[in-house]
Amino acid sequence: MNLAGIEEITPFEGVTEFKIYKYDDRIDLSDKEQFICDLKLVSIKVNPIYIKRIGKSMDMLALVKNVNPKLDKSSIKEYIKEFILDEIWEESLEKENIDVIFIES
Repeated sequence: MNLAGIEEITPFEGVTEFKIYKYDDRIDLSDKEQFICDLKLVSIKVNPIYIKRIGKSMDMLALVKNVNPKLDKSSIKEYIKEFILDEIWEESLEKENIDVIFIES
């Protein structure tokens, strides 16, 4: 599943928000079938003195809400991680350092 995101402007450093849609040649914002979820990314940079000790320099929290009810949460988890790696250009960010958390509202 190819995902496309529309970034929402936030005033906070280290926080990025997206509306995620299924990408299929074009995105129709009114098509409820294409909407996947709302995604908020919070980047957590590791203090430089601990980088060698814990073996990473960054973590990413992916807070997912308003998931399309026709989708299974576990089925989109890996696609969300791939989307994040494509959209967020952090050299030290790796797939295993992304924690996807589903929020019920």
